[in-house]
Amino acid sequence: MASGSLAEFSNLGEFFYRSLKPNARPIDFSADLVCPSDGKVLCVGRVDETERRVPLVKGLSYSLDALLGKESHVSLDNGAAVDPRLNADAHNPVKKGNGLHFCVIYLAPGDYHKFHSPADWTVHARRHFAGELLSVAPWIAAKIRNLFIINERVSLAGTWKHGFFSMIPVGATNVGSIVIDFDSELKTNTPDVPSATFPIGTFRERAMNVALEKGDPVGGFRLGSTVVLVFEAPEDFKFVVKDGDVVKMGTRLGK
Repeated sequence: MASGSLAEFSNLGEFFYRSLKPNARPIDFSADLVCPSDGKVLCVGRVDETERRVPLVKGLSYSLDALLGKESHVSLDNGAAVDPRLNADAHNPVKKGNGLHFCVIYLAPGDYHKFHSPADWTVHARRHFAGELLSVAPWIAAKIRNLFIINERVSLAGTWKHGFFSMIPVGATNVGSIVIDFDSELKTNTPDVPSATFPIGTFRERAMNVALEKGDPVGGFRLGSTVVLVFEAPEDFKFVVKDGDVVKMGTRLGK
């Protein structure tokens, strides 16, 4: 990490959110997709596009529509409404020869807490889902159905060279906020946003046009949590990691 002394931080949140030293996480620029964060791989694979379900662990799965949001549950933040043609909820059919793939990475409290762009892509929409802040530790994720759509989260949706691409940081216990570096209007875990009593899928959205390259800073958590990737890629896309692997930000995730 860039700082080494506890005396340099005014509180525990700042300590957990500290930056890396330069070149501490080399980026594999030869890869199509790199790890967005340090952490442990909970699950990778293909989305069930017929049922629109994302597998998790031990037979559990959750709704892709609930994860990414449906237009019927939207309210607008300042700025232009998101054009449905931008496909922020992955409702458009994938291109011929492609499929939807996913990856879930758990950041433990001791991991580097910031997340970076896993690919060269453009963010077209941000959706903020208010919700609970339940633990996302692997043993909890294996027991609570729909954990990732119950918890507060932010969906960044857009496109990359193969089609649809999304990155979803999910809040957790003791996570005071989710930070998105290029969205100063985003305020998470506050009384000003819809509470967890609202229907699952309720969110606020904002249109944007942010081009990112592999390794670019995107944001971070104030403590450990989870990053979910859902993206379109050729059917023969291969992950080079498996469930349970410990990964570092910038290393090859798939090809």
